[in-house]
Amino acid sequence: MKRKARTIRNTVFVAVCCAAVILSGQPSMIRPLVSHADTQSDLAQKIKDADDKLKELEQKIAEAGTDIESNKELQDNYWEKLVTTQNKIDLVNLSVADKEQEIVDKEAEIAAVELRISETEASIADKEMQIEMLDKQNKENIERFGQIMHAMYITDSDDYLSIIAGSADFYDIFVRSEIMKSVNEQNLNFMHQLMSDIEKLEQDEKDLEDAKKNLEYDKITLESEKDELIDEKTALDEEKKYYNDLNTSYWDEYNTYAVKIQDLESRQANLQYEKKVTQADREKAEKALEEEIRRAQEAAKHNTVYDTGEWAWPVSPSYTLITTYFGYDAWRNGNHGGIDIGNSGMMGANIYASKGGEVIVAKTTYIPGYDYGMYVVIDHGNGYQ
Repeated sequence: MKRKARTIRNTVFVAVCCAAVILSGQPSMIRPLVSHADTQSDLAQKIKDADDKLKELEQKIAEAGTDIESNKELQDNYWEKLVTTQNKIDLVNLSVADKEQEIVDKEAEIAAVELRISETEASIADKEMQIEMLDKQNKENIERFGQIMHAMYITDSDDYLSIIAGSADFYDIFVRSEIMKSVNEQNLNFMHQLMSDIEKLEQDEKDLEDAKKNLEYDKITLESEKDELIDEKTALDEEKKYYNDLNTSYWDEYNTYAVKIQDLESRQANLQYEKKVTQADREKAEKALEEEIRRAQEAAKHNTVYDTGEWAWPVSPSYTLITTYFGYDAWRNGNHGGIDIGNSGMMGANIYASKGGEVIVAKTTYIPGYDYGMYVVIDHGNGYQ
């Protein structure tokens, strides 16, 4: 406050937001400083409007930045979910591939067993055919033997009845019969071999039937195992579908946030551009205002007529509230270098010079918290400013 007192000693100071005018001509008569006062007022208003707009744009840019960061954070969360679900899908795919290979292997085992069953059935059929052929030969031999026995019966041989009584079957009769003595050794050996072959074939057939049953049991077991593998694969397919659907949902959310972020970044860029344009317009208006004031000062140098009359009230007569007087101020513990007028509704009102004089200072910029803001200093002559 002491700095202010030194700066405007003997000065009647009034802060302004628009152009100032000076008094000239007759005493106590208020006239515009220059003919461009309205233009200066318009320029000052443009600067004020630009400042308000810049403040609003800064807030919107900051809000857009916050929204962008928030949406990026949410998008990152969905990206992490996408990575997690994709890893699960990859694991399920590996499990499905393993199950499919196991099913293929099991089907190969089943096919091999079916082939062995077919081969066994073919072997059984072959054995049955051989047995049938041997049976046929055996029947022919038995029929031949029967004919011999019939001949013996006709001749009433005593040996016939005793042979029959002590024999278990026709073959036994044939072997034990004394009549065989009349059969040559070659035929007898043939009969023995024939019966041995039949017994062996019948045993082979039985073994093949048992092997077939075992193979059929193996096939049933393999088919059951295959069904279990198919069920497991079906469960894995369902799990895979679940994670794929989840992944699709996450991608949709991720892309939604990507669009939001793109829109916000585009909006932020537009706001930045608008801020740049507004700043340029403000600087242009400020330079224009400075030029208008410079012209007014230049004109005042040649046309200044100091007013010898009384001091005039610097604002409209409807504004009379003085909030701080000139001189010593106990609240400040020092001198106050001007008077402060503080009526409500004064914003944008015209301010006039209190006395005729020359504008020697025109401050058109303002940094909050420093200096007096935007103001003019008028030299009224005789040491008064």
